Amino acid sequence: MRRTEVGHEASFFSPALGFEARFARKDSEVLLRVEYREGLHLPDLDLWLDADGPRDRCVISHGHSDHIAEHRAIIATPETARIFRHRRGEAEMETLRYGELRDYGRFALTFYPAGHCLGSAQVLIEADGERLVYTGDIKLRPNVTAEDAVIVECDTLVMESTFGDPLYRFPPDVATFDRLYAAVDRALSDDRVPVVLAYALGKGQEALELLLRRDYRVTLHGSVWNVAEIYRELGIEFSGPYEKYNREHLRGRVLITPPGCRKQAMITNIERRYLIMLTGWALNRSAPYMYRGVDLILPLSDHADFDELVHLARASGAQRIITMHGVPKFAATLREMG
Repeated sequence: MRRTEVGHEASFFSPALGFEARFARKDSEVLLRVEYREGLHLPDLDLWLDADGPRDRCVISHGHSDHIAEHRAIIATPETARIFRHRRGEAEMETLRYGELRDYGRFALTFYPAGHCLGSAQVLIEADGERLVYTGDIKLRPNVTAEDAVIVECDTLVMESTFGDPLYRFPPDVATFDRLYAAVDRALSDDRVPVVLAYALGKGQEALELLLRRDYRVTLHGSVWNVAEIYRELGIEFSGPYEKYNREHLRGRVLITPPGCRKQAMITNIERRYLIMLTGWALNRSAPYMYRGVDLILPLSDHADFDELVHLARASGAQRIITMHGVPKFAATLREMG
């Protein structure tokens, strides 16, 4: 049985700590060095991934603002490239579709679906006989508006671990969907405006599709609407029509808006409102304080939960695992599991 090596502190990356992890193969071959220097960096290849600041060339795993910057040259999926241009303007882009291998001489690169949002990608890098996978943000559960994630076999796995605590075991999505529908029905029957709080990219479109499947009339904050229109442009077919926000036309409708808007006049001026927050942090004991003023917090996330992360680590077959964006003890958990 091949032994998996998982770093301890050196496997936990954060912008504050910036640790580097180095391990050796059992046959003494040196694995690719992996660093965190305001972004993931493979110095042996001079390749950056999801760097925080401008780089000459960088791979972008998906279009969320904490993963993008204005690099001189960008490698991304066509969907992420389109979303980037919407959010940051024109840039030099090289696009690869899922499963398309591109040879860069010193290494080859292939994207695979990550299930996080439309266009989100895991990155397979092949160099000197090693297969390294960077997951970016990933969700293994099905996503109604993005291609489902796959697990890619590799030697080194650099994985997110946002919900790498056993506390975060999400209930079946269908149960969460039913709670969402029941809450919306109650609010509408009480002549209140259900306000669903979801990110402008990804979760907002997922919530839109879920609500349209039940024939609710849905209106969207401008940022959610703009991205929904890009989704349609890229081939996503929603299950019904939807509207752009108009404060004069809220009665009988469900409003989807980013969480950051909940304390703005757009929301506070709705006298009879019912706020529903969609977030994996719903399972955190502090959630009622984190989201004070929200009526219902539902554990619908675009990230993998604890059990998904463990399954991903095991199924990848990796002999070196590096965790980032989460709790340090997840690395210890994987080590204990062997």
